Amino acid sequence: MRDKTIYDEVAVLRARKRSRGVSSMALELHVRAIDRSVHTDCPVFVSDALLDEIAPGHVTTIAALELTLAGLWDRARDGYVVSDLELIDRLGGNPLRRALTSGLRRCWQALNRDNFIPL
Repeated sequence: MRDKTIYDEVAVLRARKRSRGVSSMALELHVRAIDRSVHTDCPVFVSDALLDEIAPGHVTTIAALELTLAGLWDRARDGYVVSDLELIDRLGGNPLRRALTSGLRRCWQALNRDNFIPL
C-alpha cells in the first residue's frame, strides 16, 4: 500500500470518535497491519510475527497497547484480534474499489474544509 493511501486512512481514523486519543504512529501501524492481514486466511487476526515485520518490537508494543486501550484491538494468543471491521472491509476490497473510495474520500475532505466556498 502506498504511503499516501496510508496517511489518508490515518486521517479518516483520526476523525472518528473511537480513535481520537490514539497517536498517529499507532493508527499508521493499525492501517499497515490490517492491510497485510486482509490478504491472509483470517483478516481479523494480526499476529505478533506480522507486527515484527512492520516495525521494531518497542514501537509495535506501545502502538498495540494504545490500540487495545482504544478498543480497536483485543489481545489474543500470539497476536491481536482487530475489532475495526469497517477498516477491514474497506481495505479487503479489490484495489479498484479501494482507489475509488480513497479518491472520493479526498474529494469529500476537500469540499468540507473551512476554506471552500460553495457557489
